[in-house]
Amino acid sequence: MTMNSDRRTFIKKMSALGVLGATYSLLSSCISNDKKEVLNERITKIEFFRYDINIPRYFSFGTWLNRQHLFMKISSGEYYGWSEIPASRNNPDEDLRSWVEYIRQFKGLTVADAQKLLQSQQVLGTKTSLKELELMDMGLLDLAGRLQQKPAIELLGLTQREPVPGLYCILHKDEAKVRAEAEKSIEQNLAHHMKFKMYGDREIDLKILRIIREVLGSKSMVMSDVNEGYKQWKSLDELAAILNEFKDNGLNAIEDPARLTMEEWIELQKMTGELVLIPDEPMRPAWKGIKTLQQGMGRIVNLHPSTMGSFSHTALLANKVQRIGAKVMIGDDSLAGPACTAWQQIAIGAGATWVEAIEKEEDSKDYLDCVISSATTKDVNGYYSLKPAPGFGLELDENHLKKVAAMNIEV
Repeated sequence: MTMNSDRRTFIKKMSALGVLGATYSLLSSCISNDKKEVLNERITKIEFFRYDINIPRYFSFGTWLNRQHLFMKISSGEYYGWSEIPASRNNPDEDLRSWVEYIRQFKGLTVADAQKLLQSQQVLGTKTSLKELELMDMGLLDLAGRLQQKPAIELLGLTQREPVPGLYCILHKDEAKVRAEAEKSIEQNLAHHMKFKMYGDREIDLKILRIIREVLGSKSMVMSDVNEGYKQWKSLDELAAILNEFKDNGLNAIEDPARLTMEEWIELQKMTGELVLIPDEPMRPAWKGIKTLQQGMGRIVNLHPSTMGSFSHTALLANKVQRIGAKVMIGDDSLAGPACTAWQQIAIGAGATWVEAIEKEEDSKDYLDCVISSATTKDVNGYYSLKPAPGFGLELDENHLKKVAAMNIEV
């Protein structure tokens, strides 16, 4: 098959799934006309809950001392959808005003018209932030699924349903804390897949890797993310030598090792052999990633929450990843609430190699006390399985959520 005919076949398949150039209200050909008509119901209420997290997280680019997450409930009569986005960091005085102003334009619209308005903003050069787009997209997708009695991933044309392993993440450079976190991953049955933050310092990063391998042994899948932190290299040979040293010390995969051109990604993957390269930043937002991704750039591709901007484009990108023979992973934005189960379902539907967006024992504690039921479940082996439900299928105790929320606002 020629490249052009292969591309035409791919576009034809994507169009059949409805992902290309369509809102997710039309993504499933099996949705009857009467089910589509319910999308003419109007959005009657939008409510915000600010969920604060005061647990520090340490990255190569800086420290988050505290975070202010935004949970959103968007309603059409008795039907609703949940959403979550990290609204701000290191800003305990966040008043949500800008979020309210953005969301206000959708209130009173029909669900179908809200989808069209949102889609008009999910374009190259948009002035709307990717987080604003995802906050609304997740809520609308959940609501549309419930109105039509269809799982959200079915609306997106994502067809796989097998459980996906959860990924435990360590965000420390202190040796004692790294060891403690690695041991905690064993206690939580998540030690089979481990991710740790690198800091762009070879000695520090090697030390962290060796501690993790010492605790977990040789069988765990261990990956790292350095946020393009390796900057002081003059040739790909020099960068490859650094990465191959990590590989020799037990690293299986690495996200965004440095700022690279597409050609450099492809060449570097050849030079690092069994070490899997994972492009993340080049895939943001999803509509850009679809054009950027090329075969050979890496063997796993990160679809990163809060940066995709569109769930329909994320589904299209996931399909392209599989078409070129690579694998999908679902990353994280230190999510703690409703977005966790949503992204777990995207991971399951896309047949991801793992999902990082999981509820955290400490960050999610107050939120988990509000969960009545969830469509995804963490199994005893640390994998996340799905019992399909309309939309994303999350049910919360709102009275309790209001008690643990730092702020509650109706738009």
